[in-house]
Amino acid sequence: MNAAHIPFAKAHGLRNDYVIVQAADVPVGGAAHLARCMCDRHAGIGSDGLIVLQERDEKPTRFSIFNADGSEAELCGNGLRCAALSCAEYGPASMVFESAVGVHRAEVRQAEDGQWQVGMNLVPAIVEPSLCIELNSATIEVHVIRLGNPHAIVLSPVSGGEQMLPQLAEAVSASGRFLGGINVHLGVLREHDMMLYSWERGVGSVQSCATGAASAAAALGPGRCEIEMPGGRLSISVPEDGGDIQMDGPAEMICTGVYHYRGVDK
Repeated sequence: MNAAHIPFAKAHGLRNDYVIVQAADVPVGGAAHLARCMCDRHAGIGSDGLIVLQERDEKPTRFSIFNADGSEAELCGNGLRCAALSCAEYGPASMVFESAVGVHRAEVRQAEDGQWQVGMNLVPAIVEPSLCIELNSATIEVHVIRLGNPHAIVLSPVSGGEQMLPQLAEAVSASGRFLGGINVHLGVLREHDMMLYSWERGVGSVQSCATGAASAAAALGPGRCEIEMPGGRLSISVPEDGGDIQMDGPAEMICTGVYHYRGVDK
């Protein structure tokens, strides 16, 4: 068994929490195994995912994101904001990241209340054919939008259906259309904003999902939308020209430390 001591930071964006490590510190066992160990909320540090950053000369910092089950995701908006705050080192800063699906420019600033805010571009939304599923004898329309990673969104004018989110996620997955898994969201439409509940592949129920919020906003069409989630509020702007969706929201450092990685049994 190979053991290692791995420096880490932990941060959250709207209570979607992440452990952040440097690529050079990822052990021989690989990032997927490390994610499963570090994200364990009983035997590890506990988080929704693992972020791996790699700084490169004269190139954007490489951003990789792994879910709690070790699966790699294409993009994560809350994770990007956490990574930006981590790199900012407790001061206003501008920086650029490169994910598996695009280049993201971040602006870190401090609000009047002292909270750190991060504005950042994501990627354009790709609207795919919608899906109809049967749930509790009702036919439900599901919007399918890819924002680097895939999202299924159900929009409802009434609240109270959030308890059905696990069943909704199961029904969408059972369609057989999304072999790599899909993030599932229920958006409750209100007069001036939307309340969003999210179920992430590889994680389960989460307090917030930024790419899910951006996808839900894209399902409504171009414009600025305030998305309220159990973890807090995110501002999303969907451009008329189909360009990169913009997000603006908080990020907060939780702690730094050293993780004692026990390694992989040979």
